Amino acid sequence: MRSKLQEKDLLEQTHFPVIAFFNAVPSSNFMRTIEQMSVGIGSGINAVDCSFPDDVEEDEEKFDGVRFSIHEEEVILNYDTFYYYLNLACKNYVDALPDDREKLENYLDIIRERFLY
Repeated sequence: MRSKLQEKDLLEQTHFPVIAFFNAVPSSNFMRTIEQMSVGIGSGINAVDCSFPDDVEEDEEKFDGVRFSIHEEEVILNYDTFYYYLNLACKNYVDALPDDREKLENYLDIIRERFLY
């Protein structure tokens, strides 16, 4: 399967950790990762991480949006920008694995309602 996101998809160069995160998620775990996102739970794979505000420990600084990081590089996206990348990654995933389309669209609906409205 080709990459879920490519550098040409970047809205800003500082968003590279987003591409690194989505491309690090194995296809076999992609649906589970999106399901977790739909309830505001992030995840980490090797050196990349996606975090939601409720994921942070009590002693960590709170943030608004979705935080992506790779090694020491991190970016916090507002929910609209997060959804742009998420939707594109999901579209590319479904292009390769169309049997998951309906379930993935349901997760995207939940995410849209939870974070964008």
